[in-house]
Amino acid sequence: MKRLIQLLLAVTICVTPLLAQEKAEEKKVEMDAAQMMPPEALSDEWSKWMVGEWEGWSESAMGKSKDWFKCEFGLDGQFLMMQVSGTMENGMTYEGMGAQTINQTGEVVGYWIDNWRGMYEGKGKPEGNKLTIVWESPMGKAERTMEKISDDKFTVIEKFSMPNGQIMESKSEMTRKAMMSEKK
Repeated sequence: MKRLIQLLLAVTICVTPLLAQEKAEEKKVEMDAAQMMPPEALSDEWSKWMVGEWEGWSESAMGKSKDWFKCEFGLDGQFLMMQVSGTMENGMTYEGMGAQTINQTGEVVGYWIDNWRGMYEGKGKPEGNKLTIVWESPMGKAERTMEKISDDKFTVIEKFSMPNGQIMESKSEMTRKAMMSEKK
């Protein structure tokens, strides 16, 4: 009987770590699956406010332009998808598109491409009614500050440092287009 108790005790001592290891592996698989799930969709006030269609103007050393901007949620609400077009007084056009989101640290991150072959990566943080993002590429570096003036208006100040060291500044003002009512 004593031998049987010693044998059972020895088996228990040997098997317990194996069972614990198996449970830990099951828990790790569950945690890995949870980490693979997408985060909640963007629901911050700034992102919700940005969604819509906007019209306005920009002014820089290159002249004045008439601008259009559209922002909508994309990819299950994980990103703000944006489009811009502007027509300058001299007939030159600018078109761009990009996406931005908020990472785990609360930083706004994004990518932007345009018809001047610009490919930019941006990072920034919102502060109150302003969002400043620094956009970088081989074309140069731009610090862009967007300020919410009201629910239907915002301004943008941009300082673009070109590769040759010159700095170009621009100012923009955009107004939300009234949404058309649905036909009945």
